[in-house]
Amino acid sequence: MGKIEDIILQHDQRGMQQLAKYLNDNYCMDAAQALWQCKKGNILILTGFFVKTQGETDGPLGSIFLYKALKILGFSPIIVSDEYAASYFEGLPFILYTHNSQAEEILENYQPVAIVSIERCGRATDGKYYNMRKNDISLQTAPIDELVLRASCLTIGIGDGGNEIGMGKLSCHMQHLDLIPSIVPCNYLIVASVSNWGSYGLIAALSMLWHKDLLPKEQDMGNYLKYIVTKGAVDGFSGENKPCIDGFDLSVEQAIVKDLKRLITK
Repeated sequence: MGKIEDIILQHDQRGMQQLAKYLNDNYCMDAAQALWQCKKGNILILTGFFVKTQGETDGPLGSIFLYKALKILGFSPIIVSDEYAASYFEGLPFILYTHNSQAEEILENYQPVAIVSIERCGRATDGKYYNMRKNDISLQTAPIDELVLRASCLTIGIGDGGNEIGMGKLSCHMQHLDLIPSIVPCNYLIVASVSNWGSYGLIAALSMLWHKDLLPKEQDMGNYLKYIVTKGAVDGFSGENKPCIDGFDLSVEQAIVKDLKRLITK
């Protein structure tokens, strides 16, 4: 694998390789460099995608390990999600988001230097939220994207389908995708076959800038996936409460991180 983007776009099933052609070649490093240049302050990490009954497994893993990496780099990350994923982040700085009017208050109180969204649904042109099957999930989706729409700081979106926060940056190029796309843009967009992998791509790029490996260990990935599944997390592909991520078992996710580790230690 020649670069980060080649690794995180492996096993593409949703047309993300085609969408990536509209981004700069090294879009993970572009986003990492923008983060690197931020002053050391609060960074909001938005995640949690409702599937059937609960938040899915894709997103929380990428969020928890980005949280850990940003802490090491001296930032103050804060997870923002809703009731369907709240239990996945017990013990961490966490904001439970429920309604639109929270956005202005959060931005005012926390003054974030950046906002990173990982696998969080973004609104469509009609203001509603849709899953990959074009089902309206607005009643189960708190309008967390309002934070990105109102932000005056750096915004990074990570997605794997087209209906996530940040994908509005490329909404005019999604004719080949069979979905209702998000119109919510961002400054830097990272597309990947699985959103967690996009987060690992960002962490890998930050590792290159720091000259130290910030990527998660295999055992930690397994432990955290097991933990959130016991809390009710479901596989986004099947909707089942099992330790899979978008239809892939843990070993595939770990292989992606192995490839990234080999790349950053060359």
